[in-house]
Amino acid sequence: MKGYVVESGYMGYVDGQYVLFADESDYAEMYEEIEG
Repeated sequence: MKGYVVESGYMGYVDGQYVLFADESDYAEMYEEIEG
């Protein structure tokens, strides 16, 4: 998992690109599903 906080949420790294999530926990949840 890697990413950083931005004004509008959390930019999380997914499949070679950064995607905007509501917050870090949203990203962590999605990341677990993908990386399993």
